[in-house]
Amino acid sequence: MSNSYSQSAIQRASDGLDTKRELAARLRKSSRTIDYWMKKGRLPYMKVGKSILFRWSDVLEALSKYRVN
Repeated sequence: MSNSYSQSAIQRASDGLDTKRELAARLRKSSRTIDYWMKKGRLPYMKVGKSILFRWSDVLEALSKYRVN
């Protein structure tokens, strides 16, 4: 992992924004699962140019709708 990547990841984490790869790791799911959930409208995301970002608080809120108990 390059130093510039880790510094940018730290900055995004402090802002509460994750890339698709970071979100998948955080949720312990595959990137394909994240893609599927995005397509189905289960995950809110922001698209800036070609970048897709997720606000962690929004993701938690969206996923809480699927809580069973």
